[in-house]
Amino acid sequence: MSEQRDRARVDLDVRAAFAELLGAERRLRMRKPEREGGLSYGQGRALFTLGDAQEATAGQIARAADLTPASVTALIDQLEGKGLVARRRDEHDRRSVVVTLTPAGRAELEQMRSHWQDRWGEALGDLGDDDLKAAATVMRRVAHVLDALGT
Repeated sequence: MSEQRDRARVDLDVRAAFAELLGAERRLRMRKPEREGGLSYGQGRALFTLGDAQEATAGQIARAADLTPASVTALIDQLEGKGLVARRRDEHDRRSVVVTLTPAGRAELEQMRSHWQDRWGEALGDLGDDDLKAAATVMRRVAHVLDALGT
């Protein structure tokens, strides 16, 4: 019986930690862009998406940044206005517009990545590979639980 109580406490602790994580992510999304180098959370996600994919459509950026297609159009307009992205017609499908990073956008992305790597290292540098692998496993399983709730 004591084993069941211990497991229940651990499960409760995992759920509480997950709630803390969701709250922190929500607060990050709500921060004013002025606090983080003039880019909003969504704009930063868009840059990360473009850095990984080299180019993307507005729909692909919307899915990756968890935004609506309507809001991503305004977001791309803002990034283009800052000189961080460029738009062009897709060579294979002239109806489609492709977004790419400009050299200034790539420099901004590298600065953001460096900042995140520093923060990540400070927060997780003392954890071993086994701990980090276990954390990744738990997060992926929780993600699957959340996805299953919607079906």
